Amino acid sequence: MKKWLWLTTISIVLIGIFSVMELGPKYFGKSYLDTADFKQEYDDFTNRLIALELDPPKEETEFTVTDDEIEEYRTRYGTLAQQIQSIQEQYNPDIEEAQANGNDSLVEILTEERDGKMDAIRDNFADDEIVRQKVREEKQRAAQVAINGLKNNEGSFNNLYPYYVYELTNKETGETFSKGDLSNRAYFKKEYTDSMPLRSTNDELYYTNYNGTNMRIAPSNSEFTGVVQIDRALLAASDNGSSIVRHQLIQNFLYILGALSIAGIVLLFTKLRFEQKHYLNMPFYEKWKGWPLEVKAGLLILAVLFALPYGLVNALGVLELVYYGDIGTTILESGKNFLLTLVFMVLAILQGIWFYSYYRNNDLLLVNFKNSYLYNALWMAGNAFLKKRIGVQMLLLLVVIFFWGFGTALLFMVPQGIILWVPATLFIGLPVLLFWLSRFGYLNVLMNRTEAIAAGSLNEQVPVRGRSPLAQHAIQLNLLKEGVRESMSEQAKSERLKTELITNVSHDLRTPLTSIITYTDLMKTPDLSVDDRLAYAEILDRKSQRLKTLIEDLFEVSKMASGNMELHRQRVDFTQLMTQAFAEHAEEISTSGLDFRISTPEEPVYIMADGQKWWRVMDNLILNAIKYAMPGTRVFVTLKNTEGQTEFVMKNVTRYELGENTDELFERFKRGDVARQTEGSGLGLAIAQSIVDLHGGMMNIAVDGDLFKVTVSLPSA
Repeated sequence: MKKWLWLTTISIVLIGIFSVMELGPKYFGKSYLDTADFKQEYDDFTNRLIALELDPPKEETEFTVTDDEIEEYRTRYGTLAQQIQSIQEQYNPDIEEAQANGNDSLVEILTEERDGKMDAIRDNFADDEIVRQKVREEKQRAAQVAINGLKNNEGSFNNLYPYYVYELTNKETGETFSKGDLSNRAYFKKEYTDSMPLRSTNDELYYTNYNGTNMRIAPSNSEFTGVVQIDRALLAASDNGSSIVRHQLIQNFLYILGALSIAGIVLLFTKLRFEQKHYLNMPFYEKWKGWPLEVKAGLLILAVLFALPYGLVNALGVLELVYYGDIGTTILESGKNFLLTLVFMVLAILQGIWFYSYYRNNDLLLVNFKNSYLYNALWMAGNAFLKKRIGVQMLLLLVVIFFWGFGTALLFMVPQGIILWVPATLFIGLPVLLFWLSRFGYLNVLMNRTEAIAAGSLNEQVPVRGRSPLAQHAIQLNLLKEGVRESMSEQAKSERLKTELITNVSHDLRTPLTSIITYTDLMKTPDLSVDDRLAYAEILDRKSQRLKTLIEDLFEVSKMASGNMELHRQRVDFTQLMTQAFAEHAEEISTSGLDFRISTPEEPVYIMADGQKWWRVMDNLILNAIKYAMPGTRVFVTLKNTEGQTEFVMKNVTRYELGENTDELFERFKRGDVARQTEGSGLGLAIAQSIVDLHGGMMNIAVDGDLFKVTVSLPSA
């Protein structure tokens, strides 16, 4: 309850302050007689009184005529020749028609009128005195019109100011004018003396234009002494008495508001202290926080507008300018306006408290602004010119539509404009409209194709029309479609290889493990001989080593693939390293039935590599050739250094058919021996490729029939 009392009090204080600031200078300590409205009314009354009753203008008989006025009258309708021709064009058709009909009397009358007018025009150009007299007569008629028009206002003057009474004497003639009874009950009284007489303040009393002649009736310059009063009783009985009542009502209203404001300020500094927590614990505040920034700001602005410009200011204007006659109705309407203003003021202050408390942190205001509809709309509007051609074309369309619509509306006011509207519509409006309809149609086609691609339909090509940004977008969609198709193909291949990997790992690990389990059970036989036990132990050792090798290779290739392998690079002689690797496998090479042909350069070939890891590459490639090369064939090994690039090449004839997809040979547990009867783990090439990749080199495999070729390249040191 206290929070609402505080809001109401602060609202009343603000309303009172605004009201006093707006109307206080006009009403505080001033009666109606001090207002500008009354001063304007009194000046209008005295000027009308002098012009209509005290010293009305008299009809003049003598007017001066200047040479310029004579010339203006003479040439008002053109030169002499032009005026004569105009008279002839006016009468000659009628005279000819009368002659054709045999009406001689009419011919005579028309001819006489024509000749008389032409003679009068010739006289105007021949004699200045004739023109001077005509101008003087015209001025007399214009003056009479002006005076008659002034006299017609006398009745409205008496009805407009019935509450004024006066007794005034013309200082020059001594004539006295009076109206009503001068008494001590006057609401207003003003005395005029010889030193400060009553005189007209009009610069121009009456002005008229009669038949092209401008006539100005000068105001009276007479002076009057005496008294002018406003009779209190007559004023109360007149319609204008409401102005005084309205003035007093507004004055009292301002006094009350001022007193309430002072009392409210005292309460706000003593009993009603502001406590922010009361307004932040309101249930509606939580809902308000979730509204968009535009809604919050818009409601705050609306509340302020309805509280001040459209509320308080409008209410004060209505109170000041409108009086309903019945004081009860006036008070009721004013009270209703005051309550509405109070409600909106309370809402504006409450929202202001919420707005300040919630957005006191500028970061939160910035975040909400960036998430607002207005910011997104402005951002998207700014993107209209990311593609300049689209932005310019859109702007051109808006301009054409605007002027097309404006021109169409203009036809209702200027129908002749259809002469321009029709060709503009045919050659500008309709072509531009058709152009954009075709663009929108093409855009719809692109959207449908995009939906089809999203649904998985990758066979149909997106049409490319022209060289517009939309056509470029269609090209990008086609590229995207091809990329999606390749991605799906790679995904299917990856799934297949993953299945094969699981199958191969299971097979290669289970084979030695099964043998270990089997021979372990056999060694548990009680009557097993020593020779058999030793034979079984040897088999168990061989199978265990086989299982250990498989697990270590799998761990190593996984470690390399994850990037956790550390390299200790140093400058290594590739030729020497290759020679040592072949020497290590000399016995296996001799028993393999293969003829290794090795070609190396005479000078050393250096590379920056981890010697241990790079020896593993050589070891795996040599073992791969020994296991999968056709016995009795030659294996060609070449090492060369060209243009800063070291290249190692090994070629052999394969024992097993490899097929065309050589990339799969790099997959883990993938063997050229599909029956998996050899001792290989299927990880040799995968490990070698991982080591080469870690060194920043490249390893490629090529198969031509049964010819297997592996190439390893690395920058020279």
